[in-house]
Amino acid sequence: MLALTARFRSDDRGATATEYAMLIVFVALAIAVGAQALGNDLNDLFTKVGTTLSGITIPTP
Repeated sequence: MLALTARFRSDDRGATATEYAMLIVFVALAIAVGAQALGNDLNDLFTKVGTTLSGITIPTP
């Protein structure tokens, strides 16, 4: 029984898998936050462009 307990204590594969899972979660979170910020900035840009273009009148010949 002591050998079995010692084997489980020395096995760190589960810890490595947990670390990789946490790394993946943090990277996904960073991508999601960055994409949302980029989306908001693009929305503001297209709104400004649309507002500017709607004020332009094209002369008819």
